[in-house]
Amino acid sequence: MSAQSGLGHKAIEAYILSLPKARLDYPFGEDVAVYKVFVPATSSVSRLDAAQGSNEKRASRTIGTVRERRSVTDVAMRQEPAGVTGSAGGQGKAARGDWKMFALIREGKKPVQLSLKSDPQLTETLRARYESVMPGYHLNKKHWNTIVLTGQLNGQEIKALIRHSYDLVSSQN
Repeated sequence: MSAQSGLGHKAIEAYILSLPKARLDYPFGEDVAVYKVFVPATSSVSRLDAAQGSNEKRASRTIGTVRERRSVTDVAMRQEPAGVTGSAGGQGKAARGDWKMFALIREGKKPVQLSLKSDPQLTETLRARYESVMPGYHLNKKHWNTIVLTGQLNGQEIKALIRHSYDLVSSQN
């Protein structure tokens, strides 16, 4: 367990995996646990409505290509989305979207090193306030912090930062 925070690797992992649609992956090898959330894609039809006008106008412009696209679309809809594996308890059956990472833990490091996404202003504020918060290790330094769990931040603060990262990533479309 981390000093004073009350949160060790397993407690942090349990909290992260309790969040809706969160899963664990190891895309960078067994040294880095990556926690992801499924983010559904925004409907292309709703984006087209605003840009192209009424359904009738859009239909008249695309009627010639619908038959040609139908066979390709039928094949594509039967396949799983790219990058989604079936190992997440059936979550790979989602229609459209992508798994986005919101937290990383470097395995075997003591104290625990937790990387979280954050809005840029909060990222800078945390680095200025806490010695244990530094620019994200091998990540975009503007949006990611690596937090070394030394006890400077308590368990509630760490959970709040995890939730902030999760909310930030899961609201992206």
